[in-house]
Amino acid sequence: MNAKATDSDLAAMRDDLAALKTDVTNLLSHLKDSAASSAQSAANGAQGLLGQVDERARELYRSASSESDKAVRAAGQKIEEQPVTAVLIALGIGYIGGRLLSR
Repeated sequence: MNAKATDSDLAAMRDDLAALKTDVTNLLSHLKDSAASSAQSAANGAQGLLGQVDERARELYRSASSESDKAVRAAGQKIEEQPVTAVLIALGIGYIGGRLLSR
């Protein structure tokens, strides 16, 4: 009878080990799927953020381009209104630039 009890205990241990092996395999599979899902979510979030940054950069470029066009038109208008002053300012800037670059 003692041998039967031992065989029964060994069989129960084998069943428990098999169940444990199945549980560990399922847990590892779940962890792997969860990590892959988290990585995909992070990648999608980064993609969305890059799109927003790209759009904002384009808006800033358009704004800067528009403002520079306005500044060029305003400078052109001032030059047309006061050509002598514009020539004297250009000569002064050229003189100072030449002095600085000759050093």
